[in-house]
Amino acid sequence: MSSIKNIIFDLGNVIIDLDIPRTTLEMNRLMRHPDRLDETWQDLQTTLLQYEVGAISDELFINAFIRHARPQVYAQQIIRAWNAMLIDIPAERLQFMHELKARGYRVYLLSNTNNIHLDWVNRYMLRHHQSPTLDNWFDHSYYSHLINHRKPNASCFEYVLQHAQLTAEETLFVDDIYENIVGAQAVGIRGMHLIAGHDVVSTLKTYLSI
Repeated sequence: MSSIKNIIFDLGNVIIDLDIPRTTLEMNRLMRHPDRLDETWQDLQTTLLQYEVGAISDELFINAFIRHARPQVYAQQIIRAWNAMLIDIPAERLQFMHELKARGYRVYLLSNTNNIHLDWVNRYMLRHHQSPTLDNWFDHSYYSHLINHRKPNASCFEYVLQHAQLTAEETLFVDDIYENIVGAQAVGIRGMHLIAGHDVVSTLKTYLSI
């Protein structure tokens, strides 16, 4: 894969380990109508998408959940439940970014995320890796709520290619969600679908033959 010069990494379940059902469980415990959870989450879908592209503030996002919550549920409870899915960023994955750079690759981060999760990530990085931000391990990081685009939309990948001045054919995108891989391939970026249970370091080393 010598023609690959740039590697774009997803964040969730690629760099950071996630347990999404934990957030669903914790949020459900706060809801006013436990017998109508499917309806509640359906009502919140627009809010979730808006928050992920930075169209609404933290306050509006939290208040949307509070409107569906039991009495006496407050913002910090919503934040804790929302962050429950965030588990760990293993040091060997961060070290691998340095190894890739040493081999001449440019490495980037592209995540569908939000301000509350990014705040947790940066606090985690300071606490566990003595760095105030995850961004230090990448040539540049692109977060959906800051660039106002989300995967798998073509506009999201086109934004990254243009901003970082990358050639699509020389760029590999790594994600655990196949739909996002298809979105990247639609604009000419190569895709590597990281299958659940497979670690990005060993999988990518095999893919790149390094």
